[in-house]
Amino acid sequence: MSNITNTQAGVIGDHAHIEGGIHFHTAPTSPLQALLPPLPSLIIGREQAMHDLKVRLGIFPGAQPTPALQILTAIRGWPGVGKTTIAAALAHDADIAQAFPDGILWTSLGPTPSLLSELAAWGRALGTDEILRARTLEEASAQLAALLRNKRMLLIVDDVWEPAHAMPFKAGGQNCALLITTRVNSVAHDLAPTPDAIYCLPVLTDEKALELLRILAPQVVAQHPESSLDLIHELEGLPLALQVAGHLLNVEASYGFEVTDLLAELREGAKLLAAKAPADRTDLANETTPTIAALLQKSTDCLDDHTRECYAFLGAFAPKPATFDVEAMKAVWLVDDPKPTARILVDRGLLEPLGEAAPGRFQMHALLVMHARSLCTEA
Repeated sequence: MSNITNTQAGVIGDHAHIEGGIHFHTAPTSPLQALLPPLPSLIIGREQAMHDLKVRLGIFPGAQPTPALQILTAIRGWPGVGKTTIAAALAHDADIAQAFPDGILWTSLGPTPSLLSELAAWGRALGTDEILRARTLEEASAQLAALLRNKRMLLIVDDVWEPAHAMPFKAGGQNCALLITTRVNSVAHDLAPTPDAIYCLPVLTDEKALELLRILAPQVVAQHPESSLDLIHELEGLPLALQVAGHLLNVEASYGFEVTDLLAELREGAKLLAAKAPADRTDLANETTPTIAALLQKSTDCLDDHTRECYAFLGAFAPKPATFDVEAMKAVWLVDDPKPTARILVDRGLLEPLGEAAPGRFQMHALLVMHARSLCTEA
């Protein structure tokens, strides 16, 4: 999943180009604009999601009547599923630019944001430094609301970890829309006015995952089609994991080495967790690129010791696929009531109820299983 680890804010302009069959706009250089996230370099299998989200934003070319604008949309999903990537793609989309002629504001928060600084960045993008002098968040948010009152803009608040972090940005007027992304289930539910306002971004289908892997490591997929598909199944269609695996496989193949052992190592997980994240996950402020394990660690750092230990035990216990019920969690955690811990893990986006498909059962993505096992090993 593409992500901007330092805060970025900006307004999109009106210069357009075409990439990958999607019509994008690029921002002209302007001293009044802060930086937007770059246009994602590779977007595979997200046509339906782009369509669905545009409809929520009141965009559906040719539709009569025009869909109603959904004031707030929360995109949630597994860590690494591509929430930031699709938000960035929307920020560069020509249809979005046309629907929101006054521009798009972007900020990426992370676990410990400086909210006044983020709001001030939006103020500067709108042509004023007044928000920078605000004494409280409430005052800064009110000033932002005044600036947005008569505008038609899309506000994108990426990587929200706490509901309170997003509240100051809910300042758009009646013609503005707010799009947030979060890996935290409880954040989406706390901020969304109705359950329908939450959009769960799915993993890639086998077909699209194979297409992505084929683009990244064409020689490997051509020579090892069955093993490549096995790897896709092992990684359960998570774009971040596939992108890193594809890069590692392509590099190995470019040296002329046999990749059979690497395919097996990637399926086991240790090699994948130790690998660097894609370049677009670089922390521009510190000029570092975290490992996949470090990216996932952000999700578990917020857990108390007991909950983190329970999560780690699930990694050692989970079969494939990693689904289990309350009784199984009760047995592996040695507790009378596993529900409080399960609720925390679900809220933090580390565990997912299967819902109507399998009432009472939960799932954990393969990459998170790998991370949980690594925590268990460390313990």
